[in-house]
Amino acid sequence: MNAKIRESLDDKLKPIRSFFMSKKFNILIFILACVVTVFSIETYGLVVFAGIICLILILCEDLLATTLPFLLLAMTLIKCYDSYSTFIGYIWLAIPVVGSLLFHFIFYRTKIKVGKCIWAMLAVSVATTIGGLGFLPLENYISLVGFYYIFGCGFGMTLVYILLSTYIKAHDDYSLSDKLTQIMIVAGLFGVFMIVSYYLKNIETVIDTHSIIYMQWRNNLSTFFMFSMPFAFYRSMKNPYYALIGFLFYGCILLTGSRGGLLFGGTELFICITLLFSIDKRHRVPYLAIIFSILMVVFIYFQDLYSFFGHTFDRLVMGLRGNDKEVRLGLFARAFYDFKSNPIFGTGLTYFGNRDVFHNAKFALCWYHCEPLQIIASFGLVGVVAYVYQALTRLYIMLKRTTVFNVAVLVSYIGVEMMSLVNPGVFCPVPYLFLVTMFVVIVEKCNEKGENETIEIFRKKLGKVKKNEEE
Repeated sequence: MNAKIRESLDDKLKPIRSFFMSKKFNILIFILACVVTVFSIETYGLVVFAGIICLILILCEDLLATTLPFLLLAMTLIKCYDSYSTFIGYIWLAIPVVGSLLFHFIFYRTKIKVGKCIWAMLAVSVATTIGGLGFLPLENYISLVGFYYIFGCGFGMTLVYILLSTYIKAHDDYSLSDKLTQIMIVAGLFGVFMIVSYYLKNIETVIDTHSIIYMQWRNNLSTFFMFSMPFAFYRSMKNPYYALIGFLFYGCILLTGSRGGLLFGGTELFICITLLFSIDKRHRVPYLAIIFSILMVVFIYFQDLYSFFGHTFDRLVMGLRGNDKEVRLGLFARAFYDFKSNPIFGTGLTYFGNRDVFHNAKFALCWYHCEPLQIIASFGLVGVVAYVYQALTRLYIMLKRTTVFNVAVLVSYIGVEMMSLVNPGVFCPVPYLFLVTMFVVIVEKCNEKGENETIEIFRKKLGKVKKNEEE
């Protein structure tokens, strides 16, 4: 395209592009997502959000502008369990979405850039693709569900990594780290809205039972909260009262009734608080005030709170003790048996031989519900080497510069990895693996630009501020 025409077009689109990156737009799509979840119109929401994402891809050069609409859409859809037959009717949406993506990558084309995680992701892609070699029938590879998970967790996600590395850029007009933090906090707040609206819809049951209420999507929503929680505490270093949002996220995890959320979310919360006190010494007083207030409420109303949340604790204890009704324990035992069946390449990601233990939903895999066991059973020793290599590479990228933001991303990543010990987690290409991949790319971009201070510099800066305040 002629440079003058491109420049003129950029000038005309600048206000629109600024709007898509603004807080006003975030508020509008937040409200839209709230409407979708209140009236349970997820299918209409899918069409509307897909249309918004397509519009952004066409008009906006900044790929990050699509992140919040994508996340809110994904969160509205987690309530639609086993709804393959419903949403397959909307497969036509792939045409405008793919068309918009192609338009974006061609019209806004730029020099291909690859990050340092590429070799590890290629190794995982190979391991994922050849998983089950010599064991799994060919039809399991070429099925639609097989293609989605094998390609999505392998070479497809590597392609996503390359595209994100190429099209997400550090800009001078805003901070990548601040933008991602804002996105994740808004996504977490929408999760809070989902919980509150669900409880209000079932308020009579809550009053009658004086207990949390069942929701099939509890583990998925808890995973989103664990993605978001560290960013709220990271933001609290600028405004200490954002820590309240972090505690609110964990409170909502408890309201889901997720055992994994209770255990691992509590672990993540403890890590966040520990790091907060270690790094941000200036705001220790408001942090202590918040924690003390919460502990006092828990102490005063302990009996009522335990009566309300106790069922989750009981289920957790029963599971840890090896309750014979615990499906996961049966799957864990099968994972070792399946590994022995084909120790080099595993049984493959699309192996369905354990349906007698766990009957998967349509267009879902027969998961082992534990990431390490999924790796050894599905990909064998080849997969173990590839995934360890990838994990070490991710850790290196996140710790290469020990900035407060990088630590927040690392804790978020650890959180979703912990949830993946008892759920499919990062083996779901969209949205969880996609989010982890995007996190890695953004950390790489921030590291390259030197964005954000290291923890050491941050502490020294706070020391100077405190000294000036005392003087």
